[in-house]
Amino acid sequence: MITKNPVYVSTKGGTINSFLGDSGLLFRVCSNYLCFYTNDLLSAKAQLDEMENRQNIANQDNCPTSKSCGKALRNLVESAAAPYLEQNY
Repeated sequence: MITKNPVYVSTKGGTINSFLGDSGLLFRVCSNYLCFYTNDLLSAKAQLDEMENRQNIANQDNCPTSKSCGKALRNLVESAAAPYLEQNY
């Protein structure tokens, strides 16, 4: 069973939730739609820090400005959807 409130919420928005399983506690670490499971709270905190640091580096390398990244993402989605829209509408 998952707890109603997260065990931990980072300043960057990542969370650690706990479940009570058959063999004890299980922790779910989530950051920006990615999740990881571990049975150790210390490992969960370390994993969350790593996930958030890697995400920050990836964002800096690939998206220097959010406006240009948003436009690139929109173009990608529109180009991927175009054949479907032409065929069905």
